[in-house]
Amino acid sequence: MKPARSAVYLAWIRTQPCVVCGRTRWIEAAHTGLRGLGQKSSDYSAIPLCAMHHRTGKDSYHRLGARQFAQTHNLDIHGMVRRLNMKPTVRIEGGMFVAHLEGQAYRVGRVSNGIAAAISNVRKACGENRLAPEVVSELQECWSGTPLLPPREEQQKSINTTAISREL
Repeated sequence: MKPARSAVYLAWIRTQPCVVCGRTRWIEAAHTGLRGLGQKSSDYSAIPLCAMHHRTGKDSYHRLGARQFAQTHNLDIHGMVRRLNMKPTVRIEGGMFVAHLEGQAYRVGRVSNGIAAAISNVRKACGENRLAPEVVSELQECWSGTPLLPPREEQQKSINTTAISREL
């Protein structure tokens, strides 16, 4: 069976920062999964690495190999791949589009404003820097500087959408 291929997914991976140094230029999609002899692994196993950490540096993925690279840079490659492949679920709750990702709920728009605006906001909230530990709460704040999420303490208590402090 041939590995799954997706040029669109690889292009998106290249928009993410390097998982080692955080660089945002010259990012390459490094295939990390299992592969057959002479084959690349699935495109969905790729992680973003700058050229130095992927191919050219002394501590690069290609020079060290997967296991040593992960140990040297203290990376959970399988966890990163899982996180990069997560997709949010969007539901309508109380007249609002609400995106759910990793146990958190994010209001992304009013139903009256249409699905296109909500999808754009989902991409802002859930698509940028997917590898950040706090997927959305650490992102630059959307909509005139007001956070989408309540303070960390409230997030811990409940993922109920009524606890989200931002009214759109």
